[in-house]
Amino acid sequence: MKTLLLLVLAAFVASVHGEDSKGKTMATFISSWGRQGEAPGEFDIPIGIAINGRDEVFVTDHYNNRVQRFDAEGKLLSHFPVKPNPGGIAAHDGQLFITHFPGSSKTKETVPDRVTVYSEDGQFVREWGSTGTGDGQFHFAGGVAATPTGEIYVADQTNRRVQVFDREGHFLRKWGEYGTEAGQFGGNTSAKSRVGGPNFIAVDASSDVLTTEASMGRVQKFSRDGKALLAWGSLDDKPGALGGFFTGFKTKLIGPIGICIDSQQRLWVSAASGRVQCFLPDGTYVGGIGETQGTEEGRFFAPHGLAVNSRNELFVVDSYNHRVQKFRIRRE
Repeated sequence: MKTLLLLVLAAFVASVHGEDSKGKTMATFISSWGRQGEAPGEFDIPIGIAINGRDEVFVTDHYNNRVQRFDAEGKLLSHFPVKPNPGGIAAHDGQLFITHFPGSSKTKETVPDRVTVYSEDGQFVREWGSTGTGDGQFHFAGGVAATPTGEIYVADQTNRRVQVFDREGHFLRKWGEYGTEAGQFGGNTSAKSRVGGPNFIAVDASSDVLTTEASMGRVQKFSRDGKALLAWGSLDDKPGALGGFFTGFKTKLIGPIGICIDSQQRLWVSAASGRVQCFLPDGTYVGGIGETQGTEEGRFFAPHGLAVNSRNELFVVDSYNHRVQKFRIRRE
């Protein structure tokens, strides 16, 4: 009995601290903040996260239609209203680029698919886009990423493509279509389903573009011009894979969601199964956090956005636990 208890305790410690297959600690839990609600500092389904050059943390609060701003320790600095149904968010040169769904399950009002731009103190700057399939139009735009040169990459989920803009919103280029081959998205699910992807998006130090693709259980890598370079992943429900269903309620959420890149160019990918995992650029599994779903520290319910700050700290938007969790990640 004593041996069994020790094994259970070891498994829990490994989950909280994110050990890799060799028992090395990949990520150490530091803190968390937030709970479900409408008050400042509370969340109602947080989705996206962005970190600016001062390591301030911005989180989209989806059903509360706002962005909340925190310091790196989780202290609330400000909050401000934004257009309805915010999701993805990216920070660049003092501005925030936010994607918006055309509707939500809480309201029946239909609004335009779009990207909005706000200053970091919440002043509206501009917006672009509408609902549709043309250049500069969107259908359930998801993740967004900004490059140092000011290019804005948007995961145009149900249109099965990536669109690229300058920071003023001028369309530059696009790629992607419905299908299952490299360079295609979500061909194993309905063409009308946004879970086919691309879902979230990140850009690495070489200007290559990484996308998650929930229904296919994979990550794809492209050149900045959209040439397919690599695709990897599976829907298996095990460490190193990206499958497994969300068990928080009766739904069929599955597959990878958020993605970010740390200072060593390793990829961190969240999945509906509750796993947050680290991979090398070629897709080799390194280790992870959250082997089982739950509400405890170091466990998640459908984690979404991910971001790493200058202090090598990983922030995870734990969406259905209505909180942000913070970890210190291991350097190689």
